[in-house]
Amino acid sequence: MLINDNQRLQRIYFLLSGVVASSLLILTYVSLLTRAEENLQNDIRIMQLSLDFVKPTSLVWSYNNNWRNIGHSGMKHKIYSAYFDRRTDILDYPYESGSGVGIGSIRIIAILPLKFREEVACTFRSEDFTLSKTKAESLRPLKDHHDAKFAAFTIVCPLYKAMNESLVVRLPHAVAISYKSNTLSQQSPIFVPISYPRDMNQLFAKSKPVLSICVAPLEVNSSNALRIVEFVEIYRLLGAGHFYFYSINTSKEVGRVLAHYRNQSLVDVLPWNLQDHQDDLFANGTIAQINDCIYRAMTVDNYRYAAIVGLDEILMPLKHNSLMKYLLQCDEGLTASFIFRNVFYYKADRADTFSIPDKIQNRQLYTQTKVRRTLEILPAHTKSKFIVNTHASVDMGLERMWRAAPGYTDRILAPTVGLLFHYRERCINCRMIMVVDYTARRYGSLLWDRVDNTCLQTFLKDKGVCPTK
Repeated sequence: MLINDNQRLQRIYFLLSGVVASSLLILTYVSLLTRAEENLQNDIRIMQLSLDFVKPTSLVWSYNNNWRNIGHSGMKHKIYSAYFDRRTDILDYPYESGSGVGIGSIRIIAILPLKFREEVACTFRSEDFTLSKTKAESLRPLKDHHDAKFAAFTIVCPLYKAMNESLVVRLPHAVAISYKSNTLSQQSPIFVPISYPRDMNQLFAKSKPVLSICVAPLEVNSSNALRIVEFVEIYRLLGAGHFYFYSINTSKEVGRVLAHYRNQSLVDVLPWNLQDHQDDLFANGTIAQINDCIYRAMTVDNYRYAAIVGLDEILMPLKHNSLMKYLLQCDEGLTASFIFRNVFYYKADRADTFSIPDKIQNRQLYTQTKVRRTLEILPAHTKSKFIVNTHASVDMGLERMWRAAPGYTDRILAPTVGLLFHYRERCINCRMIMVVDYTARRYGSLLWDRVDNTCLQTFLKDKGVCPTK
């Protein structure tokens, strides 16, 4: 009996020893692979910096992107924009036998059927109209599509360079995509210009510590000019340096306000013509707009930060005077997104007019007159919004970053550090406990004057009163 027990113990010992040895071998293999990947990325990075990237000289940067049909309009397949992405660590295949080493990629924003799974070819067109083709490396619907018939897609077309080629890389001017089920995409490809940095010297430069604001597509026939002025001015007080608006079909009054800010180089206004997808695409393609805006801020302007918000959402710092001061003091460089948890203010709530200065013309500022918010702070990723590090973002969703570049992680702000003040038209749960919160009023002394001054400049004939309907 004792012999049998000894044999059993020996078998268990040898079995455990084998498991440990196998685990050590696997860990060693993974470690070697990781080290090899890191070495490859370092080598690619060194090679990138030795290259001379030449942007097409005939390319005049324009913000007049439009959704364009790919092939027959009845299919409703669309393409909007394309961006040069210098990051090679996000490529699935940074080295391709027969093609060379990846030196970057072209990232395309498109609308395709949710179940689209075809192989896609990317056709690059150079300045002299010569064409070259490559297979799309990655094609996937962006999440938060809510199972609608159509979804926003990102399509990644890698750029490779053979080791024996010249150190001068002439970048393509435009790109088109094609696939079998859409014969017109092959016979008459729709090319969109590729966006590069305004200044190519900024291609590998350190990102600028600027906070840009990506605003959700404006409502059709929106005419509340005062809301836009208040939104822009309070975010300027919070440290924002630039705004990207996506316009569907706004009123003359709103157009006048946006033109005023555009003349000051504060605002870019981009058309968002997706009217034929009203019933089969979630939230008017907001997911596509979010990702387009982040890549625009990163690639074209080299801004480090982009806030993703709607017109009724204010990211409010609670321990710092501005969002930029918080970011400059607390960003250690490896945060992909700063997540602000949500509380509601309700516009239908009684207005507190006590703090309105006597001589102010525009007296309906919701951030200054709505002072009661919900006591409950919603969990992260539930109605929350965020500020992203543009160079860390790969795939962005409505309430979270679905994919970040290697080495970056998200940070959820403590409720004592920052909150999302969401000024909602109607209450979700009208029985929720409300508390008084005057935080936004600390900007009131400057905000009232700034709003009145802007309205006076844009609506002088109306005695400086911005329209609210």
